[in-house]
Amino acid sequence: MKIGTPRIGPWDRLCVVRGAAIVVLAAVVLAALVYAAKVTVAPSTIVAALLAALLSVTLMRYLRARPAKPTDEPTPARTLRAHPDLLCAHNSLSHSLCQLAGQGDEILRDCAAVRLAAIEDELRTLAKGRVVFTGTEAWRTAYERILRSPGLGRYFSVAWLRSEDYWRDAPGRHSMQLNYDLIQLGVRIERTLILNDFFWPPGATLPAKVICQWIEEQYKRGIVIRMIRESQIADEPELLADFGLYGHRATGQLDLDETCRTVRFTLDFTPGAVSLAEERWRRLLLFAVSFREVLDRRARTR
Repeated sequence: MKIGTPRIGPWDRLCVVRGAAIVVLAAVVLAALVYAAKVTVAPSTIVAALLAALLSVTLMRYLRARPAKPTDEPTPARTLRAHPDLLCAHNSLSHSLCQLAGQGDEILRDCAAVRLAAIEDELRTLAKGRVVFTGTEAWRTAYERILRSPGLGRYFSVAWLRSEDYWRDAPGRHSMQLNYDLIQLGVRIERTLILNDFFWPPGATLPAKVICQWIEEQYKRGIVIRMIRESQIADEPELLADFGLYGHRATGQLDLDETCRTVRFTLDFTPGAVSLAEERWRRLLLFAVSFREVLDRRARTR
């Protein structure tokens, strides 16, 4: 809860004014009596009066410096004031809901309630630090933006190849070119490829030619390439995934269907998700072999 700025309440003001008035009245009465009676007032009485006045002043200063009572929850306007875009969205949503409340048809309001529940769930996910793209390639815009963000020094990628068309369509080629551009800008990119036995048969030194050309192009452009056979991690299904680590800022997980079409892409900015992805990356490295080592091994056997 937020502590407000120090202030004095109406009741406190009334108490202080009454106290001060009583002290002043008492001092005036005492002075009048002393003057009329021509009597000598004991020093202790004067000290007591002064102490009373001092106590009144001290009480007033204390009440003025006392922090206000904590508020339960900050108002949306106060919270969103520093974020004009969010404040504008809040105002627009509030206005639309007021308009919806004026609609008289019960079926319309019931349909709206169902749609609003879905919107509420999505908004709750966003508030937790996750963005989910479903059934669309629009995620690549967010992917490109975060990779081009200032301060990004490294990008770790895990690619699970189940089809030779993986990242070879137009959006995929555009994203690959982005990787090459980042290499030129000094970003370190490491990619671990998970290949099934069809593309990298047991006993074969190199993957199948159609895949090997794609891998070799990345290697020559400066991307650090490692490879794992899918059968090596068959007993650890949590490692079978397409995901990326964008520095320490966020992690993204890509879910594809059997034709390599996007089912869902989740961009997660929460520290817990980033830590979990880093741990998964470290575990994969235990099984991986570098593409450079594979090339050296082939050269020695010739």
